[in-house]
Amino acid sequence: MAITRTVTVAAGPFAAGHLGELTRLVPFEMVDDVLAATRRTQRRVRLLPARVVVYLLLAGCL
Repeated sequence: MAITRTVTVAAGPFAAGHLGELTRLVPFEMVDDVLAATRRTQRRVRLLPARVVVYLLLAGCL
């Protein structure tokens, strides 16, 4: 019996799959929901998206 797991990732260079193992523990949907709930979603396209900043902050805390 094989165990399979489906993971949905965003497209592009800053996709969740490109950020390492931390994205397995904290899915990008959760990060996007928190950014939306706190009204901190980005208003324009930046070189370092808000989602990536959250993951970098979490990684720094570890």
